[in-house]
Amino acid sequence: MKKTRMNNHLIYLVIAATFLLLLFFFLILGGKVSAEAGTMNEMKSYDTVLVKDGDTLSSVASSYAREYSHFSLEDYQEAIISLNNLSSEYIQAGSYLLLPQYR
Repeated sequence: MKKTRMNNHLIYLVIAATFLLLLFFFLILGGKVSAEAGTMNEMKSYDTVLVKDGDTLSSVASSYAREYSHFSLEDYQEAIISLNNLSSEYIQAGSYLLLPQYR
């Protein structure tokens, strides 16, 4: 009888330890994955570009989106609009734009 109780306690202890170990690893590894994903969306620096005649926000964004980010063209345009506090997609020749760099 004592042996059976001891075996049952041992089984419960092993199950509890396994559960806690799994929980610990999920918390540690889950935090690392989410932290790495978060850094992809953080602006690391920015560059400036002079807007030339014929430039559009779309053409500027398409020239730099792949080099400076992992975003789609539309999302990179939105990032440029946000960084430069633009009220529209209209840009004027002779002005400067800040280009966010995420890489």
